[in-house]
Amino acid sequence: MSTVRAIAVVIPNPRDHSLLLAVRRPDDDEDLPGVWGLPATTVRPHESDADAASRLGETKLGSPLTLGSLIAEGSQPRPGNELSMRLYSASMTATAPILPIVAGQQGVTYYADWRWAPKSALEDGAERGSLCCALALNTHDLNTHDARAR
Repeated sequence: MSTVRAIAVVIPNPRDHSLLLAVRRPDDDEDLPGVWGLPATTVRPHESDADAASRLGETKLGSPLTLGSLIAEGSQPRPGNELSMRLYSASMTATAPILPIVAGQQGVTYYADWRWAPKSALEDGAERGSLCCALALNTHDLNTHDARAR
């Protein structure tokens, strides 16, 4: 079975650290339709986690990201492969994401919406099989991990 590597990021609200950036997957998403979760991306072959985070910020959030410390990691079996994910703290240069308007691009999940939300907003995603949501919910305090350049 092959392994797909991915990263997800916890971005706290710059004014209220009890809130984090939550993004909603599109309703036609193959894996987790309409689920609210954390910004995430697949790590491409020969790409570092920092490079993947940079691509995530630029292409999916419209803002450069600063990758911070590793918060958690885990894996889960999926049809045809295993997902291995690392969850990092991060900060965004912009005060809010600017989601690109795209349609029909294969292999990349662009988000349908975003909001600043409490950690509890990830519970539905975890129940529906979102690994990034489960990792975040199993972490005692996401706000103790300040984003630092790696």
